Amino acid sequence: MKKMNLFTTIAFAAALTSCCGLLAACGDEDTHTHTFSTDWSKDASGHWHVATCDDLKEGDEGYIKDFAAHVWGGDDECDVCKYVKPAATEITLNKTELALSIAKTEDTLSATLNGTGTVAWTSSDETVVQVGAETGAVEALRPGTATITATITGTEIKETCAVTVANAYYIIGGMDSGWTTAGAFGGNFAYFMPTETEGIYKTNSFELRKFGKFQVALVGDTTKDWPKNAFNGGYIREGDAVLSKNSGGDIAVEKHGMYTITLDLRGEKAVISGVCDSEIKDPETETIYYLFGSMSNWAVANTVEAAGEYAFTNNSDGTITLTVELTRGTEFKVLAVGMEYNIEFAESAVPRNLIDKNGTATVDTEYKLTWTNSANIGVGLSGEYTFTLNPDGGEYNILSYTFQKTDKTETGPAVFHYFINGSMDPDWNSPWDDTRELKAVAGQEGVYELTISLDAGVSFGFRSSLENEDGTVQGEQAGWFGYSAFTLAGNTESIVQDNNNYKTVSKGTYKFTLNLSDPENKTLTVTFTADEGGTTIPEPTPDAPEA
Repeated sequence: MKKMNLFTTIAFAAALTSCCGLLAACGDEDTHTHTFSTDWSKDASGHWHVATCDDLKEGDEGYIKDFAAHVWGGDDECDVCKYVKPAATEITLNKTELALSIAKTEDTLSATLNGTGTVAWTSSDETVVQVGAETGAVEALRPGTATITATITGTEIKETCAVTVANAYYIIGGMDSGWTTAGAFGGNFAYFMPTETEGIYKTNSFELRKFGKFQVALVGDTTKDWPKNAFNGGYIREGDAVLSKNSGGDIAVEKHGMYTITLDLRGEKAVISGVCDSEIKDPETETIYYLFGSMSNWAVANTVEAAGEYAFTNNSDGTITLTVELTRGTEFKVLAVGMEYNIEFAESAVPRNLIDKNGTATVDTEYKLTWTNSANIGVGLSGEYTFTLNPDGGEYNILSYTFQKTDKTETGPAVFHYFINGSMDPDWNSPWDDTRELKAVAGQEGVYELTISLDAGVSFGFRSSLENEDGTVQGEQAGWFGYSAFTLAGNTESIVQDNNNYKTVSKGTYKFTLNLSDPENKTLTVTFTADEGGTTIPEPTPDAPEA
């Protein structure tokens, strides 16, 4: 038998007590015996008899007697009073699965009840999908998944709908010099929208400036690692006449104009192509170039006056020239006056790999000019430099230079130290100390070695740092050596390519030997000894996006 509720129990007890008093009085000649209905009164809590005599009214003590909980047999009907259980309220949704995308960001869910009640709507992740608490109106905010739950207020009765928001891509960079990431749909972004052909997406026509560069990024990824999920210049369709890959790995255009970009996701690798819908003619003005760098606190020059001593002079033969004194550790590139920071001249200005071989650090034993991880040119030796550049010199736009010692020139050449750097430390923040340094090998000029234990799956590369005049290491990156920097030798199967880095295949001890004695054929020799019980990882996809 079910337990009676507290109120009925108290009422029944009070009635029983009252009746006992009355029955006791029934023996008296001045009292009478109360009469009760033979039919059962009932509700969900139980059944009872009520008084039928005139001197007991509803609400009086003793008005009811024989209260008891229902007795259920094999059905929903009480065996005593024939009370029938009410049907439990159920909820049904019009959809239990819902697919949304950038092309369809909104929908509405509805609930059907077979009883009475009010429905409240909630989302398990409101950064992905929002839902109206009272309406069931659903709006997708970014790619991902979420569960929409409809609950009958005041009960545990609920039903759910699984919502999936498809991946979406947009143009990052371009006219936006800050390379702002899109955390959600909306805002001033050029999004890729689906076309009639499944797997092919296009942007609306949007503006790109001359030498504008961009990537195709995933909506919702606002982490610093967003380029790992993006498509860069390595995904341009072969033979595309509009888009080109600049030296920094981004996608670039040569003309100022309106562009429509197509993203094809039908194959194993994404393919990006472009159409210049209309060229925008800029006013014909003389272009002045200048050194942009740390010597001027990376200040962008919008006028020739602002470029000051770092402005190039135009020569009659079409070249430009600048003579300037620079100190060791300075980083720079070349920009055009009036262009925004991301609108760089000649494929990332004059990137490290485009310096003329007569002046590049790769054949310069004094390291007068070097290069940095950010594709800037670095100064390895203080002194006076005369730079010559041909802006119309074609694909490479070679920057050559001559060097002259001054009173501020160091007495000796720049000295570099080499270190391993990778994912074995948080945020690739490997220490600048003996545990990571490749030490010079005695009697072998330009050869450096390090033996280190590494787990499987560690991504890494090598970096350099200048030595201070007192022999200490500056602890700032002056150069980066990734996968394309060396010819591999030794146990080459023990490491694989990971974007522009390396990755260990197995856990063990690795001896790395850098031979930089031949600047045009730098080698990395790997000697590997596996640890007992070491694990092996599969090779990464060769076409993974560059970091």
